[in-house]
Amino acid sequence: MTATPQLVGDFNLVWGESLRWDDRRQRLYFVDCGTHQLHWLDHGAPALQSMKLPSLPTGVVLTEDGSLVVALDEGLYVLDPDSEAIGLLAAYPAGIGGRANDATADLDGNIVTGTLNAPGADGSYWWFSAAAGWRRLANGIGNANGPAMLDTDGTSVLVFADTTAATIYAFDYDGPAGTATNRRLFADTSEAGGVPDGACVDRDGGVWSCLLKAGVLARYTFDGLTDRIDATVDLPSDVTFGGSELDRLFFVSISVTLESYEPITDGRAGQLMVIDDLGYRGLPERRARL
Repeated sequence: MTATPQLVGDFNLVWGESLRWDDRRQRLYFVDCGTHQLHWLDHGAPALQSMKLPSLPTGVVLTEDGSLVVALDEGLYVLDPDSEAIGLLAAYPAGIGGRANDATADLDGNIVTGTLNAPGADGSYWWFSAAAGWRRLANGIGNANGPAMLDTDGTSVLVFADTTAATIYAFDYDGPAGTATNRRLFADTSEAGGVPDGACVDRDGGVWSCLLKAGVLARYTFDGLTDRIDATVDLPSDVTFGGSELDRLFFVSISVTLESYEPITDGRAGQLMVIDDLGYRGLPERRARL
C-alpha cells in the first residue's frame, strides 16, 4: 500500500507513546515518556495542550466517566486532564515484577496491561477490574505492548505483543472472568524486520502494529501480514484511528536510540503524524468502568 504520512503540529517528542482517540470529545491523547507529560489535541489538530505527570507515563485508557487511567511508576492512576486532578486507582500487584507498560480496556470495562521491560522473559500480562482487583492472564513475557481486542464470530480474542520476542500472541479471552487461554502465535514480526510496539484495530478485523527498527506500520490478520506502510521513521511507537469518521491513522515515534538513548538525527523522529485516505476505519475506543 502507498500512503504518505503528514506532519501534525510543529512540536517534537522524546518518546511518544499511548495514543488514544476520545470519540466523545473528539480529542487525541498521547504521552511523552521522555518528559513525563500527557498531551492532547482537540479534533486532532493544534494547539497542543499538556499536563505534567509525577513519573513515567505509559498506558492510557479512556473511562466511561470521561477521566483517564494512566500507568505510572507506582500503579494505575485516574486523572482529569482539564482540572489536572490525579489520584491512585490501584497499586501494582507484587507478581507483576516491576510496573506496567501498555494498556487497553476490554468490552466489559476492565483493563488489560502487562509488564514493562522484564529481564529474562519473566514478565506477565494482567487483567484489572475496579471491583475485583488484579488477575494474572499469562506468564513468560519480556515486554508487554499493543494489547488489542478482536471480536471473531462472537468470540473475544485478546491480541498482545511481546516486543522482546518479536511476537504478537492471540488468546481466547473472557472479560468477565478475567482469563486468557489458548495462547497461540498471531504474528512473527521478525519476518517484517522489526519488533512490535503499540497497536490498534480496524473494523475489518485487522491489527495495526508499529514495528520498531523496520520503520513500518504493519497490518496483520489471522491470515498473516496483509498491508504495510512506510512510517518514514525507524521507531514508530504507537498508532490509533481518529477523526470524526475514525478514518485517520495517527502515529507517534521515538527520537532517541533504543540502545543508548542518543538523539536520532532523522528530522521526522519524535513527531506526530497522520495518514488520510487509508481505506480502513477504526472502532471507538474501549472504555474502563471505575
